[in-house]
Amino acid sequence: MKRLLSMFLAFVLALAVLSPTAYADYGLEAFNNDQLRDLYDCVRLEMKSRGLKLQQDITLREGKYIVGDDILPGTYTLKCTETTGDTYDGLYSSLGDLYGGSDSPLGGLIGSLGGMMSDIINTKIEIIGDYGTVLKSYELKAGESVQLTLSENTALQIVDGTCVLTAE
Repeated sequence: MKRLLSMFLAFVLALAVLSPTAYADYGLEAFNNDQLRDLYDCVRLEMKSRGLKLQQDITLREGKYIVGDDILPGTYTLKCTETTGDTYDGLYSSLGDLYGGSDSPLGGLIGSLGGMMSDIINTKIEIIGDYGTVLKSYELKAGESVQLTLSENTALQIVDGTCVLTAE
């Protein structure tokens, strides 16, 4: 029984070692750069025709993302999932509730301020070109979306929020 088990484990180990190399070798190193780009374009078109997503949805937090390095060029839908104003809204409302429990008029004022935060602070989206030039700019509230076409040598900057990027 031990011998059978050890043979089975040796077989599984050999299979695990050989499998990635057996499936990963398509002979792509024989292609020159132009041929490889053409093949890539053909694969993208075929995936689109089959209705397959070219990439997974990406959650983007506040920051700058370089198109071509961090994000593939293409057409996307960018949906705002949360703004900094929403976060402040919850914080100020909770603080207002805390002060409201102590019979202070300050509680209502702070709670009202919290209710305004999601209206005042929106997520700012900028498409940035050469030398920091802003090519396009959008402001979104949570739940709103915009369709973007991103090209190489640009950047996508998100300020005061979190968004989800979905490939078209």
